[in-house]
Amino acid sequence: MSFLVLFARKLSLKNQVNDLNYKLMQKTQELQDLQSYTAAIADGEVSMNDLTTAPATMFGRMSQYMVGSHNYAMNAASQNMAMLQGGQQGQDAAAQSQYQQLVFKNLYDQQKAQFLKAEQARLHVKEKAMENDKLKLEQQLKMAEAELSQMDQAINNGIKEAAPQYA
Repeated sequence: MSFLVLFARKLSLKNQVNDLNYKLMQKTQELQDLQSYTAAIADGEVSMNDLTTAPATMFGRMSQYMVGSHNYAMNAASQNMAMLQGGQQGQDAAAQSQYQQLVFKNLYDQQKAQFLKAEQARLHVKEKAMENDKLKLEQQLKMAEAELSQMDQAINNGIKEAAPQYA
């Protein structure tokens, strides 16, 4: 009966080790996808090439970043531009239009950089949490593998002891 209990525990441990290996593999893939996304937005722009080569798990987030950063920058730049409009009277129309375009582009770029910085801060927090989860899984896996090894030794020792001794 005791061998039956040992074998049941060994099977349970093998299943646990397999499950932990699978979870660890998933967490590693998620972390790699997140790092790929972080690298893709590092310059603040998401090109169509970045979007087409993005991991499937990050495609939605990357396209949301692309649209969200543009909308955020446009709205903020428009609001800031409206506040600056008052001081431009008396210049010719062409010079005023060119100046406004230059100022608007500068405001737009500043707002996109601000959006990027906020996204990178969120990604940094998420990456740290994922690394901590991965570390916990690795520790659980090591403990389960050590217990499985001990179980194998106990079974082998038990078999040797239970074997009949002739002669």
